[in-house]
Amino acid sequence: MKPDDLSFERVQRLVERAENLRMQSAAVPVKDLRILLDVCEIAFAQRTMSDIKTEPEVN
Repeated sequence: MKPDDLSFERVQRLVERAENLRMQSAAVPVKDLRILLDVCEIAFAQRTMSDIKTEPEVN
């Protein structure tokens, strides 16, 4: 497992705990948030590229 995966899982566990406690906010290490943001940006870019490839050409 890559360190990025561990950070994502750590943030996911924090979110689940916060939801179980009905918390409205929680402190998350900036390092973990940065990694999560990077992962989301990559996923968004990949999704955008796949959307562009699937659009029909207009002639």
